[in-house]
Amino acid sequence: MRQNLLALRQHILLLAFLPGIIVALLMGTMYLGKRYVELDEQLMSEALNESQRKSTAAALLIQNSNNQELQTLLSMLLDDSDIRSVSLLDQEGIKIIHAGPSLYQHSDLPSLLKTKQQFLQSNDIIQVASPVISPVTSNHYGWMVIDYTYAQTHLKLYRSLAFSIVVVAMGLMIALVMSLKLASNVIRPLDNMARVVGRIRDGFYDTRLPDTPKSLLFELESAINEMLDSLQAKHQKMTSHIAQYNDELQETLETIEIQNVELDLARKEALEASRSKSEFLANMSHEIRTPLNGIIGFSSLMQNSDLTAEQHDYINTIEKSSHGLLTMLNDILDFSRMEAGKLELDPHPACIRDVVEDVMTFLAPGAHRKSLEVVHLIYDDVPESIIIDSQRLKQILTNLVSNAIKFTSYGSIAIRVMLDHWEKDDRPTLKISVTDTGIGLTKELHHKLFHAFAQADTSRSRKVGGTGLGLAISKSLVEQMGGEIGLESDLGQGATFWFTFKTHVNPQDECCDQSVTVVLKTALHNKDVLFIEPLELTRLSITHLLEKFGARVSALSSMAPVFSEKYTSRHFDYVLIDLDDIPFDSSLEQLDSAFPDANIILLTTGTNDKKLPANHTTLLKPISQQRLHTLFSHSSHGIREIYDPAKPLNILAVDDNPINLKLIKSILEKFGQNLSTAKDGFEALDLCRQSPFDIIFMDVQMPELDGLEVTRRIRSDIPGNLRTPIIAVTAHALPEEKKALLQNGFDDYLSKPVNEKHIVSMLHQWAKISDSPVEKIEEAKDTSLTTNRPMEPNRTHDPVDINLAIQLAAGNHELAIEMLTMMKQGLDDDLKVLQESWQSNDCLAMLERVHRLHGACRYCGVPELEQICDRLETRLKTTQNLRDPKTAKDYQKLLHSIIRLKEWEIENMVIITPV
Repeated sequence: MRQNLLALRQHILLLAFLPGIIVALLMGTMYLGKRYVELDEQLMSEALNESQRKSTAAALLIQNSNNQELQTLLSMLLDDSDIRSVSLLDQEGIKIIHAGPSLYQHSDLPSLLKTKQQFLQSNDIIQVASPVISPVTSNHYGWMVIDYTYAQTHLKLYRSLAFSIVVVAMGLMIALVMSLKLASNVIRPLDNMARVVGRIRDGFYDTRLPDTPKSLLFELESAINEMLDSLQAKHQKMTSHIAQYNDELQETLETIEIQNVELDLARKEALEASRSKSEFLANMSHEIRTPLNGIIGFSSLMQNSDLTAEQHDYINTIEKSSHGLLTMLNDILDFSRMEAGKLELDPHPACIRDVVEDVMTFLAPGAHRKSLEVVHLIYDDVPESIIIDSQRLKQILTNLVSNAIKFTSYGSIAIRVMLDHWEKDDRPTLKISVTDTGIGLTKELHHKLFHAFAQADTSRSRKVGGTGLGLAISKSLVEQMGGEIGLESDLGQGATFWFTFKTHVNPQDECCDQSVTVVLKTALHNKDVLFIEPLELTRLSITHLLEKFGARVSALSSMAPVFSEKYTSRHFDYVLIDLDDIPFDSSLEQLDSAFPDANIILLTTGTNDKKLPANHTTLLKPISQQRLHTLFSHSSHGIREIYDPAKPLNILAVDDNPINLKLIKSILEKFGQNLSTAKDGFEALDLCRQSPFDIIFMDVQMPELDGLEVTRRIRSDIPGNLRTPIIAVTAHALPEEKKALLQNGFDDYLSKPVNEKHIVSMLHQWAKISDSPVEKIEEAKDTSLTTNRPMEPNRTHDPVDINLAIQLAAGNHELAIEMLTMMKQGLDDDLKVLQESWQSNDCLAMLERVHRLHGACRYCGVPELEQICDRLETRLKTTQNLRDPKTAKDYQKLLHSIIRLKEWEIENMVIITPV
């Protein structure tokens, strides 16, 4: 405030003083200018008049020939302070008499010598030339030239300037005094106001301004004092109200404090109830999954045994009911975690095509049993290798597709994957839609479907059931993925459920199997395909997939135009025909004769009673990229992995439930493995002390000594099983448990109910296996592809798969030989680099060379070396330790495989032609 008043004071002084300064300066300047002009004119007038008089006097003296007086006259002229010098010139302009300093010399002097008086003015002098003419006789005797100086004029001007400065200074002093007086009269009341406002701000509401009638701001001071009186009265009133409110607030705070104590107690009770609910759900999960494990496991085993048709139907019903109960249990657990805010995502590299095709393969049989057309379309602009929680994405898609199958009695179900939009930093937003031709929904039901426990049909006569949690869980998962979920539907017009999610493009593109793309492009690029399919969406989907790999597809909706000359005259490499909707008894014979050079592939859903022809290749719908790869690669049947019984594994299974032990025992003994069982932790420790095991399946929740403690003791106290892989087998399904188990010594995690596929997968991943660990055998049940071509000769001990090498070379035998030769030529260098990297313990160099060798194997038909490179590369990326025992063992196998391949001769390449 003080600074503002000083600034105001300066402004007042400036506004009051500045005009006086300007006026004084203007008046002084005008006075000096006028004075200078007057003095100049006065000197000029005197110079002209005085010169005229003196020239007349000089003429009289010359006429009288009185030269002495003439000289005296000139000398007397110098007594005038304004005259500098005088010269008398004759008629020729020659100097006769001179007095004073020399005349001012200039080139215009002759021009001054006229019959009339002339003058020349400069900054310093006025030179006047007057003719010397006798007033009596008018005789011209010459000229008198006088130099007048400005010295006296300048002196007078300086005196006038000094006088002006004195006068202006006096005026400015008077103006300054008046300005200070004015500023003081204005600033003093304002300063008083500022001090009063400051005291009021500090709480002194009784402060007042002095009432001075002579003050310039008297009215303002009076108004402020009146305002202060009103403010003081209101403050006193407010103070009394505040005191009253404080009393009431104190009472309220005491009430709130009591309520907070009660709420804290209620919160603790709620947390305890939530914890109890979580424990209850976990325990119930364990208790329910344990018998489900036995039911599903033994149902699966019984399906592989000899049963009557009726018994087989009963077992199928039991297994489906068990899986339905398991799905309901998973929904309840997911919903519980969703309510608790613990439903977390686990993003990782994934292939969007694999996710969609896995869901389609799993759910398609149910749709086919209802004679529904089910297809999927993945648009070309969709990035297939992304980073996402693939399991949760499968869960969302499975829920939407299974709902579509439930509520659709006829027609089709189409899954479309498209790019919604791109964001910066390679962050696409993808959109997946599921469109069906089912019963549809009214507009009133749209908003309630995504709420928990909501059902489109809540009547007792509804045809389909469910918990009503699937869409609520899907909505929560989609929102966690940064997307939205919605539907478009009208009653009787079908429905389209869609959802979007944000993801990242995986720059490594490591999750999508590139070998699949290589095989399919090799088999289909520039190949002509005739495709007969009456279902429009299926025809569009398969055509799009075939054209993706470069095939030229001619798609037809019926058999009618197939045998016309338009098509029979063309060469087709493949003919694809739908068996389910086209009569083929006579058509196949016609196709064989019409297209003798084409490979005829029969498409089927596998749900009809038609007997599949034994001499033609069949392919199971829905057609996926993986199934096409299986069709065009060396594998031609469904695969089941088993271990070589020539060298069985020593396996320990620990579980307090005899049903689970019996199930695991039945599965492993079926594969000829050595299995030891323990019903509790103490018995498991005794068995581990007696002998080492290749792998241990450990139940987590057991009485007295649980699986965590048993694992800890094995890792710390039993050297023989210190590095044995221990797989946790538990019925608990909470997602945070896997991390806890891995941190406590377990190598992997297996959730109940377990089945043959899960156990075999764990054995394949973790067990110490021989050089030929896995054998792929045919599984007649669930055939996805059969062929009329016989099995290739057994070349398990041959490091090169000849037919595979030729197939990867697009059937070019010479190219296959060339690629194998090039690879063999580089094996010496590969072997040298690998040995040097091993000796110098250089993990990065080892990984780089193994990765390079692995890439070469994919195109040369060396499955043994490719498998070992793949396993060693994975292990090096995981452990980054060359001294790890498993890494060392794989390294030795790699060297052995390279040496075997070096010893193999190219001449062994004999083409095995199909019959």
